[in-house]
Amino acid sequence: MEVLSSVTTYSNQIIPIFQIILGTFGNIMNILIFTRRSLRKNPCSTYFLALSINNIFVLYVVLLTRLLASGWNIDPSSTNNIVCKSRLFLTYVSLCLTQWFIVLASIDRFLSSCRTIRYRQLSNKTIAKKVTIIIVLFIALIHFHVPIWWSSQYVGSTPICNIFDPIYDIFFSIFDIISTCLLPQMLMIFFGIKTILNVRKIRTQVAPQNNDARNERLRSKDRQMITMLLFQVLITIICTTPFTVANLYSTINDNIEISSQSPSVIAVYNFSANICRLLNYFNPVTGFYIYILTSRTFRIEMKHMIKNGLRM
Repeated sequence: MEVLSSVTTYSNQIIPIFQIILGTFGNIMNILIFTRRSLRKNPCSTYFLALSINNIFVLYVVLLTRLLASGWNIDPSSTNNIVCKSRLFLTYVSLCLTQWFIVLASIDRFLSSCRTIRYRQLSNKTIAKKVTIIIVLFIALIHFHVPIWWSSQYVGSTPICNIFDPIYDIFFSIFDIISTCLLPQMLMIFFGIKTILNVRKIRTQVAPQNNDARNERLRSKDRQMITMLLFQVLITIICTTPFTVANLYSTINDNIEISSQSPSVIAVYNFSANICRLLNYFNPVTGFYIYILTSRTFRIEMKHMIKNGLRM
């Protein structure tokens, strides 16, 4: 019990620092690269760009505040009701958007790889910008209840920012699992598989025609975008699934049942839940490093950007 408690404390103090450093560097590089002329015309780059901007928001609004609260017991939201409501609203909206921007990129790559011209025409820069704005407003709107029900209150002599209505607590757990975990993952998997099938069909049907324009397009930047996205989806699912399972376990068993267990069981549960949560926070960190490893175009653009920066 003592070892698990110490490991939990130290992990909350150390791991988020490295996540913030690596994530800040990676997402700033993503923003600089995806705004370059050769990539910003691609509609998928719009979603990757929005994802990178949102990831920086997650790192400094969600992860940094968690580092201060869980690692160093510095939590203004526990004593200030306005800070509590605004922090939790921004936290759940930004974490949800991290998943849905990847879903939108998956849908875009599916459309761009379709044989039907009408579907391919839906993959364009103008639509990507409009959909990005719409999804941000929609996700913010469906989380309207968070600042209403979350509040800062004293439990005994300890101030806590939490949900104090047991019925809403159950509703919110189910809502968060569906909107942030289960539904986005299911859509990522579905459109990822459909994209792979589309690319295989195109390879089979147009392989002899070496001059086919669409085949050339898919074999260059668009196809590399698909590769980047598929690896991003894979890593996202790996990082998010344990967190989803932990939330499901907590919802099914309820906090009352967990708190009634022996101290050793509670220590194991807290340790496991903390590891799953920290693993989930690798989502906004890994994007840049995935793109570097999987896309030659991305590496070339980064080299050009660095060269131009050195010349300046």
